[in-house]
This record gives sequence, structure tokens and C-alpha cells, in this order.
Amino acid sequence: MSKHSFHRKVSALACAIATAIVGIDFSLGVKPAHADTDCRKVVTGTYLTTNSGDFGSFRSLITFTQDGNFFATASNQSGVPSIQPYGNTQGSWKCTSDREITATTLDFNYPTATLPGAISKSDFRATFDPKNGTVQATATLRSFSLDANPLNDDAPVVGTFTFTGQRVKPGQ
Repeated sequence: MSKHSFHRKVSALACAIATAIVGIDFSLGVKPAHADTDCRKVVTGTYLTTNSGDFGSFRSLITFTQDGNFFATASNQSGVPSIQPYGNTQGSWKCTSDREITATTLDFNYPTATLPGAISKSDFRATFDPKNGTVQATATLRSFSLDANPLNDDAPVVGTFTFTGQRVKPGQ
């Protein structure tokens, strides 16, 4: 065994002993792999939601895929007096605990006679109840011009909304 290999093994053994004796966590904030797996099992699926807030009340279908994608369609996409017509919403999500996620989505707002096209960015925080198959969330919406980069640029908040939803199950 080389001197370098021996020192690595001794260092690893020392960390393991220190963890066992005094409870110090040397993982550098890395979550156990099972925590993320458990969260993904709780979150993954399609939900029928009821939304309310600055944009009135509307319904949506939101899908959270196992690999972290977020897709949504909503009943108010064709436009209502307070909302410019917009396309399907797409983005990504990540676990922040065993039952909570954060997500960021984007969609295109279509031009109207009085408004130019735009890009909307929504930031979500959602909590899931695996026993009941439900979700509760809050979202903050920002609007960007089509030539902006909503992933790097900032913009004022144009509205917030909340939603609750029920997981769609086969045969329901």
C-alpha cells in the first residue's frame, strides 16, 4: 500500500470515528440519496389545480416528471381581461426537502392589439401531502421583453398566485 493511499484511508477512518463519537456531519451538506428519491416519488405526477390570486381564479393541469421537468396548461391561457394570452408553461423543479420543491417555469405571452409579445417567468414553492395526493403552492410571476434573458435578468413582480391540487390517478 502506498503512503498516499494509507493516509487517505486513515483520514476516512478518522472522519467516520469523529462522526460516530461526536455526531459531526462531514458530508458538506450533501443530502442522502434516498431523501431526493423519496421526494421524487411524492412529487412525480399530474395534478388538477385550482388557482387564485392577482390573475383571478382559474384551473390548470400541472405535470412534474421524475427527471425534474415541469409542464402546465391553464384554463385562462386564451386571455381574459387582466391577462394577455399565453402558451403552455415549461420549466424545471428540484426537491428542497422530502415533501417540498422549488420550481422555475417560462412561457410566451402572445402579442395583442395593445401589448407586445413577452416572456413570463414564474418561481414556485410547493408542498406535497403524499397520503392525500395533494399539493399546495405559491408562485411569483415576472414579465420580460422578448429580447431579455429571464434566466439571467431581473424584472419587477407583476403578480402572485396560489394553488391547491389533487393528483390525477389512473381510473379516477
